[in-house]
Amino acid sequence: GGAGGGSGGRGGAGGGSGGSGDDEDFKGRVESFVSETDVTWDDIGGLESVQDRLKRAIALGAVEGTPSAVAATDRVLMFGPPGTGKTLLASAVAGSLDATFFDVKLGGLLSKYFGESSKQITALFDLAAEMSPSVVFLDEIDALTQSRDDNSDQTSRRVLNTLLSELDGIDKGEDDFVMVLGATNKPADLDNAVRRRFPERLLIPLPDVDAAEEVVRIHSVRGGVEFADSRPTAFAPSGVDAAGAASPATAIAAACVERQFTGSDIEALCRRSVDAMVRRSNPDLVSVADSGLGGARDYDLTIDAITPEDVETAFDQTSASLSAAEISEYDEWNAQYGTGPSARIEQ
Repeated sequence: GGAGGGSGGRGGAGGGSGGSGDDEDFKGRVESFVSETDVTWDDIGGLESVQDRLKRAIALGAVEGTPSAVAATDRVLMFGPPGTGKTLLASAVAGSLDATFFDVKLGGLLSKYFGESSKQITALFDLAAEMSPSVVFLDEIDALTQSRDDNSDQTSRRVLNTLLSELDGIDKGEDDFVMVLGATNKPADLDNAVRRRFPERLLIPLPDVDAAEEVVRIHSVRGGVEFADSRPTAFAPSGVDAAGAASPATAIAAACVERQFTGSDIEALCRRSVDAMVRRSNPDLVSVADSGLGGARDYDLTIDAITPEDVETAFDQTSASLSAAEISEYDEWNAQYGTGPSARIEQ
């Protein structure tokens, strides 16, 4: 049957009163979660072992006629620091399959449709089966088990039970392909029952040098801005061991790893490097705004190469968004509950 969850085997586990009109109304709302994605695996910086696990899950889910002992993994939990690429990975899964991509932030769903969230979740999985192949990305999945006050506890528990029922029902369809990817920055807050529903639990770690270099390239050279023709080590801040760096991107990556930057931190560093170059190369840019939109549209923006000084300016403005203690908590949770390769976060 593969990684499918299907309308054929689904009884609307979360249920809900009301007639078909109500069901259609909920499905109409759920359609707002459908997101276009043209992300491919080439857009991911590093994370090869995680990519391999996801690709294997996709392939096993699609292969037909496998023995019952060869189980497909249709539910994968991605956990780790913010800004490490969990959303991008989910987008790549959907993009690689040309699948319908449901991008659902559970925290937003709970607050926006409070009191109707259970029906909303049921409608989500019904529609995912109808629009198969589908990838359902449940971001902020820990929102279901955040501290609850007495008033919200009953509703939150009902929503949680609905989600658990839907996750249990995913493998009942025969022809549909529905893959559920959960994501959390707070794995310790997960309800035990939710954790158990995801047989694959993959740490999405901080980038190592290779992954960091890939992120740097995505947000510089591949974005149309080159590095100046200086010796590579000049692009690393003083005190960083970048000896042997083959390119500016490698030297910058080494500094980012030493400072324990997330992928988002590295992206911010690159944007600030580019911004420093733009300001340096276009000193009259501020005055252009005085001439209105027409004048700005006609402005011929000078794009120079990024210099070591531009990068130095960016490093001065960028700091790590996570503490060492926060990073170690992910390692500890991974050691206890993770199922991926022993992905020790690079120190």
